[in-house]
Order: sequence, then structure tokens, then C-alpha cells
Amino acid sequence: MGGKMTGRGKWVLLLALLTGLSACESRREVPEPEISTPAPRVVNEQAAQELSRAFWEAGEAAVSDAQGALESLERAVVTLLDSPSEDHLEAAKLAWLEAHRGFAAALPYMRVAFAPAPLQSEGRALQLALDSWPVQPGYLDTVPGYSDSGIVNDTAIDLTLANLRKQHRLTAHEEASTGFHAMEVMLWGPTGERTAGEFKAVSEGEKPEALAVNRRRELTRLIGRAMAEDMDGLARRWPATANDLSRHYLALRPAERLQQVRSAHIAVVDEELLRRLPESSESDVESPRAADSKQAMLAMLAVLRDNWVPAEGGGLAELLLDRHQAAALTQTFAQLEALMLKMEDPVELAELRQLAQARQLMEQLAGLMSGSASVPADDDEMTPVSLPPED
Repeated sequence: MGGKMTGRGKWVLLLALLTGLSACESRREVPEPEISTPAPRVVNEQAAQELSRAFWEAGEAAVSDAQGALESLERAVVTLLDSPSEDHLEAAKLAWLEAHRGFAAALPYMRVAFAPAPLQSEGRALQLALDSWPVQPGYLDTVPGYSDSGIVNDTAIDLTLANLRKQHRLTAHEEASTGFHAMEVMLWGPTGERTAGEFKAVSEGEKPEALAVNRRRELTRLIGRAMAEDMDGLARRWPATANDLSRHYLALRPAERLQQVRSAHIAVVDEELLRRLPESSESDVESPRAADSKQAMLAMLAVLRDNWVPAEGGGLAELLLDRHQAAALTQTFAQLEALMLKMEDPVELAELRQLAQARQLMEQLAGLMSGSASVPADDDEMTPVSLPPED
């Protein structure tokens, strides 16, 4: 017979099995592969009630923070337009970065809030209004070689908030006219070389409102207004007393709420984190100008980690997973975050080896959160068995 497998050997075997499972998933010819979920564990009803209510309240705080950050961004943009200067342009860029990361931190909660079937299309529309990417810079502004490109040069488009929303993703998903990445184009410029002088108003001429620089100013202002308006609307609907978003969630039994959180968080890993992680370097860069994709991903990961395996204990893993799965989940979060901190920002410029390793860890993360990954116990944790003496 073979020798006894050590605890380390079992971890190596586990990682190999998880990698094999992930490879099988990637070969499926379906757009959104689902991770199989085992029969629900028996969950302490009181603990589930407390945790599920705390989760919704944490979501309210995250949405409120994102709302405040977007209000700060809108104020910074107005200041830039009122008094264009390099300092004010830099302040607006910093406000964009803060708001983008705040939105990323709110996204795992938003995915839960809009998980019920009657709300899914609405939630998808809201997310696309705020965070559609990639974007086509030439849809918005002048780009090298095309001096008349973009909405700033198309005087047939009357610049109103209603019209701006109509133009969003009008004929192609890259045609974003609202949201973070549309604002990114306006603040950093289509090539990342924006100057404050490009926001200085011009009053000469018969129709100054038709000049590209003045339309650029108005377009930038409207994008900021649309983003703040969208997040304000979400923040008003979130509190439990609003009886809107929360009623769908709170109508579920506590254990069912946790299962809804689990499903939504696995979707965040599959559809948000993995989607932002390319399989090759320098392709489909999400934020080529602001270079912020890594920080946004880390913000999402931090929210998932704090909900599943908080340092003080009592998270989702404690109720939904066994202790070996919970320990493996904690380790996977730590490994993934440590790896990403070493990677380039945007992550699309990271080494191929790092990208592959990050994808593997994210796939393991989803498998462990689903409860479908079996984690063997270490040798020193196995219960000794007393055998009867031989004759």
C-alpha cells in the first residue's frame, strides 16, 4: 500500500482538483456557467436573522458612501468648469478615483438587492448607466485623426440630460455616454493627455454653444449630474423603511436571504472580477487613462472577504460552510489579495503568469463560496479509531 498522505499533500491534491474543475467550467459553451450548490446546510435561524439584517445595513452604508463620493465628484467637476485650472482638473481626477472605488465596494450589495427576478432588468440597467465599459472615446470627444468626432462635435444632438441618456449604448455597447468611464474620457481625455485649457469657455462667435469646447463643458457637466442622480435614487430606495428594494429581501426567511447573498456573490466573482481579468496582457483595458481597474477589484474583494470571513468571526462562511472550507476560503482571499497587490494597475498590464494565477484563485474562491469544494481535514485533526485486537 502507498504511504500516508500528509496535510500538505492533501492541499496540493485539492488545488489540482479545483484547477481541473475550473478548466472544465471554462470549456462549457454557455455564457454564464453556474456553480453547483450542494443541499443547504442546517442554519441557525437566529444567527441567520442577525447576519442577514447586518448585511443589508452594511449595504446601506456602502451605498451611502458611494453616493457621497459621487456628490463630491460632481462638485469637483463643477469647480473645474467654473474655474478651469490644472489643480482643479487634478482634484476632479482624484474625486473620480475615490468615487469609482466607492461604487466598486457597493456593487456586491447592489447585486444582492437586484437579485429578485422582478428587479433584475432594472438593476442591470442601473449598473450599465453607471459603469458601462469598455467605452469608445470617439463616441464622446475628438480623437486623433478625427477632428469632428464625438458628441462634442455633433450639433444635431441637443445636450440635455434626457438626450444624453438616450444616446447611452444607442447602437453598440461601447457607445457609453453616461457613467464612470464616460466621465473618465472627459477628465483624462481620449488619449490621457487632457489639459484644463480644454475646458475654458469660449464666448466669441454667433453660436458659441455649438463650439466643441463649450459642448465638452456641458457634456462633462451632464455626465456628472446623471451619475449623481442615479446613485441618489438608489440611496433613497435602500433603507428598510423605504419598503422598496428591501421588501423583496426581507420577505425571505433568514436562511433564504443568506442563500441569495451567496448566489449574488458568486456572480460577482464570475461576472465582475473574472470579467475584469483578461486572459492575456494589454487587451480590453478597462481604465487605460485612469489606470484604476486593480484598485476597483480590490475594493470588491475586500467587501466579499469582510462578509464571508471577517476578522472578528461570525461571517457567511461560519453559517454556510464547514470549518475546513472556511479556512480554505480565508487562505484563498489572502493569497489573491497578496497577488493582486503585486500586479500592475491596470491589471490588464500584469504578467501573464500573474493573470493566470489570479484567475485560478478567483475560480477557487467561487467554488469554496458555493460550498461545492470538498476540503480534506489535516492528519492531526482526524479522530483516532480504536480497532479490536487481532486474534
